[in-house]
Amino acid sequence: LFAKITSNVNQSSGKPQFQYSSTMHGDETTGYVLMLRLIDSLLTSYGTNPRITNLLDKLEIWINPNANPDGTYYTGNSSVSGARRNNANGYDLNRNFPSQPNGTNSAPRQPETLAMMALAEGNHFVLSSNIHGGAEVMNYPWDLWSRLHPDNNWLVFISREYVDTAQYY
Repeated sequence: LFAKITSNVNQSSGKPQFQYSSTMHGDETTGYVLMLRLIDSLLTSYGTNPRITNLLDKLEIWINPNANPDGTYYTGNSSVSGARRNNANGYDLNRNFPSQPNGTNSAPRQPETLAMMALAEGNHFVLSSNIHGGAEVMNYPWDLWSRLHPDNNWLVFISREYVDTAQYY
């Protein structure tokens, strides 16, 4: 499930789209809570905070707080205690997407992966962020390729900006 947040969600506006997703590993629940808080902050600040209002007037922000609810609620719907990394079928969703330049992995595509791929295919996300818990790692598109992408300098720049800002705060 995604929350689509923008100044007019009922209108297809051609605005740039940004995607956040979190908790692809069901046991990394900090991002789940943070994304719920981000949704609340964006919704309650629109119209009163000029920066937030400007963002939502010019962008569509799509937020999926929990990409692996089966892993998060592995022991039942009443608690995240006992959450596990994998989905209900025992697959690590983070390793379930097609991977370039190494090609596709051998695991069958899981329902969560197929849903994310269909959403990406049906939209034009100009940038996205997938929140994990634990180790501090920053990946960016094409960072596994030996041949650099034409936007590599920009991708490294915005990644560095994010890392430096996250470290500062």
